[in-house]
Parts: sequence; structure tokens; C-alpha cells
Amino acid sequence: MHIALLALIAATPVQAAVPDAPVPVSAPAPAETEAQREDRYLRQQVAVDNARLQVEALRAEIKLKDELLVLARDRNAELYKIASEILARHARKRSWEPFIQSSRVRLENLVQSYEDRLRAARVTEATLPPSIAERMERELAQKNPADAQAKPAPTDPK
Repeated sequence: MHIALLALIAATPVQAAVPDAPVPVSAPAPAETEAQREDRYLRQQVAVDNARLQVEALRAEIKLKDELLVLARDRNAELYKIASEILARHARKRSWEPFIQSSRVRLENLVQSYEDRLRAARVTEATLPPSIAERMERELAQKNPADAQAKPAPTDPK
């Protein structure tokens, strides 16, 4: 009996759950046999299990998206801080010429530092949620303990 049930479950196609759509439950027909009722019950159970799995997957996806939103807000604040610092230091000065002539190398280093900070704070489609990035760093450190000791893990330049 159990082997027949497992074969039936394996042969039953996985049904996608439609959000907010009730699972149709039909009243058993009077002439329905015990095997038919059990078969109907198993199909409904598979549909419920599929819907439950979809809900769990969507919740996990939403959690990761929420993490990315928090990261994006933090990075946006950092970008705003960098832009404000640039404006406070340079854009409001009346005369750029003496500054540029006297310290060209220092200015180029400062520009490069701002570019590096802006690039590090940027959130793109390839940006991983912080929990995923931390887990990947831990797994890499476990696989290569010699590398983890020799080279410290990169930190987020906030």
C-alpha cells in the first residue's frame, strides 16, 4: 500500500499555488471508495505542501531583499556624506588655481580616494546581501585557514 502511495505522489505533477486562491475542496461523492478518497486526500496534501514550500521560498527571498534595502539605505547615506564632504572642501572655494598649482599630487590622491569610497559604497545588481557575504567569507576562511590568517578579511569602508 505504501509503495503505491509513494508512486502516486511521485507521479502527481507539482502544482503551483496561486496567491489568495483557495484550494478547491470537493465534497466526496457517495459512491466514492476508500482508495479514491485517500487518493484525493494525498493529492490535496501534495498541493498544500507545494504551496507551503512556495511561501517559505518567497519569505526567504523577501528577507534577502529587505537586507539589500537596508544596505542600500546605509550606502546611500555614505554617498551623501562623501558628496557633502567634497562640496564642503572644494566646491565652495572661490579660487581653485592656487590649490591646484601647489598640491597637484595631493589633489589627485584625494580624488582617487573619493572614487574608491564611492565605488565601495555603490549597490548594484551584483551586490550580495550582508548575511550571504558574511557566510561566504566564513566558508572561504574554513576552507583555506592559511589564507585567512595571512590576509585579513576585507571590511566595508563605511
